Amino acid sequence: MILRRGEERDLEAMMRIEEDCFGAERFRPEVLRAFLLREDAFVIVAVEGEEVVGSAMGLLATEGGEGKIASIAVLRRHRGKGIGALLLEECENVFRAHNLARYTLEVETNNEPALSLYLSRGYVIKGTIRDFYGKGRDAYCMEKRVATRGSRMLRPS
Repeated sequence: MILRRGEERDLEAMMRIEEDCFGAERFRPEVLRAFLLREDAFVIVAVEGEEVVGSAMGLLATEGGEGKIASIAVLRRHRGKGIGALLLEECENVFRAHNLARYTLEVETNNEPALSLYLSRGYVIKGTIRDFYGKGRDAYCMEKRVATRGSRMLRPS
């Protein structure tokens, strides 16, 4: 398993992952392309053999000191191997490289594996967004605060 920065050649594989993981709520191809091309965004892909089996997308709000995880997705047949945890760790590495103090994400309230991962990595639930993933599918807003170079640890608000 290798992790690398996503490239435009990964767009088709990313669309397959989105379809497999999110169905009707998947990102459209133009949104995925924007993550690949924008200066304030990034994509990380997990590759096993020749196949892209997972992806993570993030946004960098360097002025506000925030990194946002927009998506972490792993093909269903490759789940349970720790790929999601590796993608999360790599997102946090990107945020640390930009000296960001606050990491945020949304996760469906009934996604127990993802919730367990995020809670085990220091994320806390800050609120709920009703119908975020469609009617009756709520999301938790989660946050992690970390110390940055040249500052003391920030307390969660």
